[in-house]
Amino acid sequence: MQQPDNYQRFDRSTSLEKANLVGGLFGLIPAIALFVGHLLYNGEFTLTFNPNDWFGIILLIIIVIGGVLVHELLHVIGWMLAGRVSLSAMKLGFDRKTLTPYAHIRQALPINAYRFGTILPAIVLGLLPGLIGIVNNLPPYTAFGVFFTVAAGGDMLILWLLRRDPAQALVIDHSDRVGCEVLIPNESNSR
Repeated sequence: MQQPDNYQRFDRSTSLEKANLVGGLFGLIPAIALFVGHLLYNGEFTLTFNPNDWFGIILLIIIVIGGVLVHELLHVIGWMLAGRVSLSAMKLGFDRKTLTPYAHIRQALPINAYRFGTILPAIVLGLLPGLIGIVNNLPPYTAFGVFFTVAAGGDMLILWLLRRDPAQALVIDHSDRVGCEVLIPNESNSR
């Protein structure tokens, strides 16, 4: 691997507040596509909700909280698998100011490994359950997929920020912002 001196750094990050706002819009487009896909494929989308069903309400809360935790764990798993890094390089946390959980990797990764770990929760918790719900006419699965696709909007925003960076770049995850710094080898840098 080349020395860091042979790289130029570029910031590809945003604030947590902006990521939650703009990222939600990034997640909304594929989420709407899942919902409309369910309607077009099945002709209907029916969910029932009984506000007096305390068991159902508690179960929904558990599913949402559990899904949020699994979302962050999927980032960790994706970065470990694609980047071949150890668990000790990972950090899970919770930002009290914005009530946002996060996963952070403490070492540089090849950009495509970072991309893989970044998008993995959107695929596993969003698109796959949504598609299963559509194909099998299971509105709760589609709704779960829609919710977690919107929740992965910040991750989609990060991929958008990285869209023009070359495959040979390295990524250093920000510890206090959403996104990363990209290290691009000088010989491939045309900026």
